[in-house]
Amino acid sequence: MRRYPFLKKNRKTIKTISFFVGFAIIFFFALLFIPELLHARPGGGHSYSGGGSSGGGGGDGIAGLIIWLLLSLPPEISIPLVIIIIIFYYYSKRKDAKGGQTISSAPTHTNKFNDNRLTENRIEELKTTDPNFSRLLFIDFVSSVYHKYYSYLGKKEFKDLKPFFAGRLWDNATKDGYNQRNISEIVIGNISLITVFESGEYTGITVDINSNYTITIGGKSSRYILTERWLFNRKKGTLSLAPEGMRDLKCPNCGAAGNFTDAGKCEYCDTFIEAGEMQWFVNQISVLNQEVFSTKGLAHYEQEVGTDYPTIVQPAINTYINKFTDLHKLPDWNSYWTNFTDNIAVPYFMEIYAAWTNLNWSKVRHLVSDRLYESYDFWIEAYKSEKLRNKLENIKISKIDMATIEVDKYYESFTVRIFASCNDYVENNNGKVLGGSKKQARYFSEYWTFMRRTGVEIVESEFSLNNCPNCGASADKMGQSAVCEYCGTKISNGDFSWILTRIVQDEEYTG
Repeated sequence: MRRYPFLKKNRKTIKTISFFVGFAIIFFFALLFIPELLHARPGGGHSYSGGGSSGGGGGDGIAGLIIWLLLSLPPEISIPLVIIIIIFYYYSKRKDAKGGQTISSAPTHTNKFNDNRLTENRIEELKTTDPNFSRLLFIDFVSSVYHKYYSYLGKKEFKDLKPFFAGRLWDNATKDGYNQRNISEIVIGNISLITVFESGEYTGITVDINSNYTITIGGKSSRYILTERWLFNRKKGTLSLAPEGMRDLKCPNCGAAGNFTDAGKCEYCDTFIEAGEMQWFVNQISVLNQEVFSTKGLAHYEQEVGTDYPTIVQPAINTYINKFTDLHKLPDWNSYWTNFTDNIAVPYFMEIYAAWTNLNWSKVRHLVSDRLYESYDFWIEAYKSEKLRNKLENIKISKIDMATIEVDKYYESFTVRIFASCNDYVENNNGKVLGGSKKQARYFSEYWTFMRRTGVEIVESEFSLNNCPNCGASADKMGQSAVCEYCGTKISNGDFSWILTRIVQDEEYTG
């Protein structure tokens, strides 16, 4: 039996109507829902999504869904679906308006502090059964899995991810539909640990991942910015792997580079790697927010949010300060803290902001982690493509608070809150100011996380921003991979000195 026989007779008319209706819908939603980018500055919203404080869905998510439907499905299917979505959205908004109430899902400062305390306590509990666990290495693992998942989707290389995904996720991702799309230019921004828990025979960790990437379907490309929540599980009692095993998705049994059969057997050691037996695996993926990327708001400014919030300080932080002091046999904490702020935090802050202003991000390649470099490099290129520049002048740091100290078997990190002000504005190539102010100072604060390998004893006062921390040669020949061309050493992993791994705005920071 033929379905929709009328379509053949009127296909030309339907295509014409579909084109104009689809175009009108896209245009309407682009105007109504696609958000402008909020804030400038490296930490002001351009780290991953371009949205300073976006919500969880709403019009932004619907806009992305509609455009995805129009690009992915035939007109005779996508157009009716889009109309249904518009009607549903209209009446749901109308109902909310009649109720006269606005419900905000944004967590309060107290909520964030309590959630942070609970998460920190559970991470410490996890370390008692797994002394190898490192939050920083786990985040590197998450980043690697995420990047390869979308890079390999629909390709033959996807089989090498079999041990790292639950069966139903694997089955869904290997359907023929994924062969018709290509995901590229993947930029991963902030990755946050949300919860750590135990359920039955498994330990679980949920993380929120902010990213953006390009989807190409049938020769048509669209770029999206997303927030996704991924659930990772593994069997209780499993020990975390060493750094090289966590970063590179190697076989958890023999350590060889990931090369697995479709059944999940390592082709080097012939071991069947069951998900969760020796390494974390992804058990669930949820898209919390999806928006269509646009450079329209690169010069748009919004009021700073959260600068007056109290600093979110790690529970029992003095315990961690004492642990760090004892580990490095420091005479006292206060003198070290002064040394760190004067020779690491402040110089890094000034150097990184100068590189951002001058659109010369490669100059600080040796000072930042791979993921941070890639995420901000994306925004630098966005400014260049629009012939714009975000200038930050008369930068003044007024205060630096210690927020969190973490020390594990492999890495140690400081998260500090930096209070500052500057003249923050965007101008075009002709010098015309399009947003911000050349004259009025903008006050703000951000949380910056620095990390290095546990056991590194470099004296901060002797560190040079312009030299390789391993061989001492000039840092003028650091490639995109942050490998010193003089000594051949990779610098951006924290093995030799502090590197910056994360910048988070006040209203986004949860600990």
